[in-house]
Amino acid sequence: MRKKSHYVITGTIELKSGTRIGGSDDILQIGGTDLTCIKDPVTGKPYIPGSSLKGKMRSELEKYHGRFGRNNPNEPCGCAQENCPVCRVFGPHKKVDHGLGPTRILVRDAPLLEGGEIELKSETAIARTSGAAQRGSLRTLERVVPGSKFALEIGLQVFDLDEKFTYEDEEENTVQGGAALYQVVCHGLDLIEQTGIGGGTSKGYGAVEITIEKAVEVKRRKKCPQPSASAE
Repeated sequence: MRKKSHYVITGTIELKSGTRIGGSDDILQIGGTDLTCIKDPVTGKPYIPGSSLKGKMRSELEKYHGRFGRNNPNEPCGCAQENCPVCRVFGPHKKVDHGLGPTRILVRDAPLLEGGEIELKSETAIARTSGAAQRGSLRTLERVVPGSKFALEIGLQVFDLDEKFTYEDEEENTVQGGAALYQVVCHGLDLIEQTGIGGGTSKGYGAVEITIEKAVEVKRRKKCPQPSASAE
């Protein structure tokens, strides 16, 4: 197995509706917020974890290709088949003995570019018979406001094992090798746009618009500093 190339895909994620990526709620405060957004511990600004983006891309691609819950209802696909785009790009879940090689995709945390203000949203359960709020069901959660933008960065590794792998592009043309892997990533991002990210997407939370600005192959450095002699 030999690594042939490495691409870095960059762009932006813009929130089109209030979005909640869950944070830690270990400390219970009387009168405080029940569900908080995840924030950078240094800056206090919200961000989108790479694990959240990667997991959402994977689950949406599994649903599209009919592989969601294929092995276990509660676990990702681990079929390790040669033609499975999910296992090839994201790795076969919990399967150690396979011939697909390492995970192809590297999803970085998405830091805040602009916006990032937090709004408080109250929710309550409604009794179907009376239409009134059910007692004890009120809760308050944090959402990042619409218009906020985050930086998207995804690394994509291409190996010689991928030469015969095929996938369809947006015009339903079959592409092969590294181009096919790239189309899997783009497709996964498109599917996220259809459903959203974070909690409460069925209630209108988490709608996003994802823009890919560049996809650049990373080359070896042309100039590296020469090692200096140790001082005697």
